[in-house]
Amino acid sequence: MAEGVRRRRKLKPVEEAIQFSLEQKDKNGLEGRFISHLKGRGVFSCTDFEKGDFLLEYRGDLISKEECERRQRIYHDALKVFMFEFRYNGKLLCVDAARDDGSLGRLVNDDHINPNSRMKTIRVDGKPHLCLFATRSICPGEEITYDYGDSEWPWRCTTLSVVEPSTLEVNTLSESEDTDVEEDIHNEIKPGD
Repeated sequence: MAEGVRRRRKLKPVEEAIQFSLEQKDKNGLEGRFISHLKGRGVFSCTDFEKGDFLLEYRGDLISKEECERRQRIYHDALKVFMFEFRYNGKLLCVDAARDDGSLGRLVNDDHINPNSRMKTIRVDGKPHLCLFATRSICPGEEITYDYGDSEWPWRCTTLSVVEPSTLEVNTLSESEDTDVEEDIHNEIKPGD
């Protein structure tokens, strides 16, 4: 290696999550794809990811519980599924990702049986950000999924023919405890009531 050429230090997963959150960008190595009319779109890996790697952020408007309730009253059912409620510093907050801004986090689908990522709340400039981290190695072509929590999600029914396609979009309604950036990235968000 030439003298003067320095290797960049690889960022720790939480540091990388902070960097991408600040830039409001998705990292390379992931792409959104249409899956089916029943399931809609999803996020797929284009590269290898290791256990613990930062994958992406669930981005949108950070709003209060009151504003979340107001928007839920006026939103069509197809938009309500993009409301992610969580607890931070003892307050119930919400990330509203109903507006399609091109970010991939809003397209990650539920898998309550064998998910390959876990949601974690990190603090960036004093504000909470919802980020997904790999819970195991992920190969190219594999869909990125996480467990939305203990609920009766319509797509978990055994007879999917009864479920309306508009209700099969990503539904990220969950609750989390406040976690510090230095804590283990494998802490998971606790399911909402």
